[in-house]
Amino acid sequence: MLNLEEEKQKFRFSMKLDIRWSDMDEMRHVNNAVYLTYFEQARVYYFHEACKWNWDEIGAILANAHVDYLKPVVFPNPTYVYVRTSRLGNKSFETQYLITSFVDGVEELTTSGYTTMVLFDYKSNKSMAMPDYLRSRLKDYEILNL
Repeated sequence: MLNLEEEKQKFRFSMKLDIRWSDMDEMRHVNNAVYLTYFEQARVYYFHEACKWNWDEIGAILANAHVDYLKPVVFPNPTYVYVRTSRLGNKSFETQYLITSFVDGVEELTTSGYTTMVLFDYKSNKSMAMPDYLRSRLKDYEILNL
């Protein structure tokens, strides 16, 4: 079984999520489709902090998304998302996520997942190799060796 405190030690970046009323479905928990929006929102803030991503220079396309729904996220429980780069390739990289909620004062893992991002040059309409400076910034930011 996953030890949440040990797993969180792998992540340098986290942010609080604001659960909107419209995020929930008729079952009164966050709708499954919304989790990818949470991943996206956190990923953008992570990129800004971790590597000062310049979207005018480098694009990124979501190539794959995987979500494991472990427990429902329910309003108004304080909810956080943790993000890290877990793998660097030549033209792609993997970003890992944990979502936790505080239920009765105890932090619980509700969701885990990952996305594969492909670097993309929108001018040439082709994938592109990861620039050395971007690779270096991500490696320097992360706690674990990439």
